[in-house]
Amino acid sequence: MTQSISTIGEFLQAGQADYQVYDMGRCLRELDPEAFDSIERQQQPYPYPIRKQAQLAVLFKHRQQPDNDYLWFIQLPLDERGLLSVGARDHYLEFVVSALGHEITGSLTNEQEEQLKQNPYLFTPTETQRAALHARIAVNRRAAPSIYFDDAEAFLSGQQNDWKNIGMQGLHDCAARLQQLPQLTATIAECFDQYPAPVRNQLAAALEHQHVPAKLRDALVAMMDNEQSTDPAVKRDALRALASCAEHGSVKKLIRQLVPKADADLLTIMSARLWPALAEHDTLAQYIHQIALLDTVLFDALFQDVISLPQLRPLVLSLLAQGQLSDDSLQALNRLKQNVQS
Repeated sequence: MTQSISTIGEFLQAGQADYQVYDMGRCLRELDPEAFDSIERQQQPYPYPIRKQAQLAVLFKHRQQPDNDYLWFIQLPLDERGLLSVGARDHYLEFVVSALGHEITGSLTNEQEEQLKQNPYLFTPTETQRAALHARIAVNRRAAPSIYFDDAEAFLSGQQNDWKNIGMQGLHDCAARLQQLPQLTATIAECFDQYPAPVRNQLAAALEHQHVPAKLRDALVAMMDNEQSTDPAVKRDALRALASCAEHGSVKKLIRQLVPKADADLLTIMSARLWPALAEHDTLAQYIHQIALLDTVLFDALFQDVISLPQLRPLVLSLLAQGQLSDDSLQALNRLKQNVQS
């Protein structure tokens, strides 16, 4: 990179582009330009690592051509401290500059398209990730939802019974717009556990990427608290749907109560989607104890996931330093350490 352009953000600014960066790895989250700049300069660890990677979507458009959008999906490795690999980032930019020069918003030739496809830092998002992102972008721009919205809203509202032709994008559009749809929110809060399992599962996958209104949050917490509800699939979906509310007091209380009796599926959802609710010493110590009781493969995966998260890593190290972990936890950690060293 040149002395004047050393980051993706600077490269986009030099190309006269306005841009927005999204984390795609865990839950869809927007990274403001200042935070992304700090991440690129290794001034802070990447906040949402997934398998030691940062999965990013970069949406941008030329300031003189605001109607033309461009979208990059980038996957960059993180080092052992959780910092973005500067070498990989620079290598990514070298591929882009080689293919496009600095005309990043121009029309592409077939040769340029082929060059870009060879970039080793591209990743293909899942259908769920794409649907969540497109729904969020449309809401942020106050644009109309997709053509699938009406059928999804009609089914979720109880106005039609045929669910087999509902498009995934329609469910994501509904989830992204609940803040502006109080009646639909109320209906989902009342009927969430009554929807057909395939619809409920896809709806939960949509809700975990969007901002859930308080009314629905409270209903989902009550559903999880209900001892009469024995369907584990409903509880898994309800917990996933609470992902955006992980720092709310009622959800933290729910997680504290749930951890000691949670099965492997719920424990996995907690670290993958609701990790902020684990950011308390007692809750995290109990969580590590519970995963230590699982099989070794699951423990290793879940513990490594937890300690990779910048919000939880200092707490884990503090628990270790202060001797506040259970014997089962320490045994599992010693075994993991020996396996890593061998």
